[in-house]
Amino acid sequence: MELRKEVLPMTRSEAIKAFFFKSVLPVIVALILYCIFKSACMKNGEIDYVWLWILCGLPFGLHRMCLWIVPGGGSLGGGIALFALNFIIGGVIGGFVLAWRLIVAVWYVPLTVYRLIVG
Repeated sequence: MELRKEVLPMTRSEAIKAFFFKSVLPVIVALILYCIFKSACMKNGEIDYVWLWILCGLPFGLHRMCLWIVPGGGSLGGGIALFALNFIIGGVIGGFVLAWRLIVAVWYVPLTVYRLIVG
């Protein structure tokens, strides 16, 4: 006996909804974050892309961190430094997540066209 998973084609409204949530929305969020943080990352008239990567990734990475470094020893300076390090690590993780979402957004453009033509 063979088990087959039947693939149902998407309706036009489902394809457009998926396109909006997977392609349009991440690009709009990335552009808004870029516009917000671009001025904070300017040094001598040039953009520091590493800090822009970290700052734009913060909303995507902080909640994905599985481990927070908790300061010990009672030093206020060390505690603040580790708190900042947590945010930097979260921003780097979020930068990769944001890049992945933008790659998926680009992939969904031809996929949606295909779904609208076939379905």
